[in-house]
Amino acid sequence: MKTPIRQLAFAAFSLLIIVIVLCSFAPAKRNSVANGSGMAGSISFSFNAVEQKDGVVVGSIQYGEETYSINGASWFGKSAILFTDDGHAFFVSDNGKGSVTDWISDPISAEKSPYLSTSDFFGIHVVSTGNIQVKE
Repeated sequence: MKTPIRQLAFAAFSLLIIVIVLCSFAPAKRNSVANGSGMAGSISFSFNAVEQKDGVVVGSIQYGEETYSINGASWFGKSAILFTDDGHAFFVSDNGKGSVTDWISDPISAEKSPYLSTSDFFGIHVVSTGNIQVKE
């Protein structure tokens, strides 16, 4: 049984088109997320921040008796700097399962800036109960 060259050429062309189409799909970017709640020493906290597909970060932080609205974030793997509407920033870090290795900082006065780094934060508190999760 002979296969005509025309059929082989059509099959090869079809296979090439399928490969091109499948390779053209870019992997979807997952939204970066930071959330957590618990106690850090005697300070209660709860926060949630989500980076939308358009890059806008939304969320809120309750830290002690204060409530802040989140309007930006810098992501560093399993850590994040969260910026608030009123000119504060928090550093949060997810250091693994369980709470004894997670951290949250006291708020510092800082505007949203790419130059702010994790070393600018002081007053880092270890989470004694609860959990922090950060996914870039």
